Amino acid sequence: MSARRFPFLFALALLAGGCGDSLGPRPTAVQPPLAQSVATRLLSVLRQAKTAPLLATYQVSVWAYVGRASTVTVSYLPAKGQTVGDPFLRFAIPRNGLVAGANGAALKSGDSILVTLTIDPSSFLVDFQPSGVLFSKTSPATLGFWYGRANPDLNGDGVVDSTDRALIQQLSIWYQGAKTTGWSQQPSINDPTKQLVGTAVYHFSQYAVAW
Repeated sequence: MSARRFPFLFALALLAGGCGDSLGPRPTAVQPPLAQSVATRLLSVLRQAKTAPLLATYQVSVWAYVGRASTVTVSYLPAKGQTVGDPFLRFAIPRNGLVAGANGAALKSGDSILVTLTIDPSSFLVDFQPSGVLFSKTSPATLGFWYGRANPDLNGDGVVDSTDRALIQQLSIWYQGAKTTGWSQQPSINDPTKQLVGTAVYHFSQYAVAW
């Protein structure tokens, strides 16, 4: 996977690692930087368009290592006329990114854990397991979603208009630590020209593209 294909996410990784103030305050070991918490209203999660191809998979696992980088990508199945499907998700752990395993268990050089991503079939929502995994405050993991195949009628009023275009500008990544708690907004970078939104990841949770 080349830097040319994913320039935005490579830039995000550099930004998260070297310019923490641009993504918000430095987190503690167990909590990422938060911009806003939503506990009293239903989060507006971006949904797949009815015409969107199926994803190549809705559950994928990858080994994460202490001292070695790892990356997982998920794409749509090729649409008519395509040989390669459009990208949907990329999750990348830098070489020094993984710092604790399930439930915060201490790890040493050479240790590994099996990471599993489960994707909601109708919306831009992904569950990461195992719970309690922690990533470096200075070299966090990065998560990006491409939303070119999302339903363009974001507010669901049956018309794609300026209101929907304004909502696209507001897209960011949110997380929910537990299903009984509210959603919190991650400091995110949204590039509507590339139809891509990304964030730094400091621990496992449910993550969604929403406004």
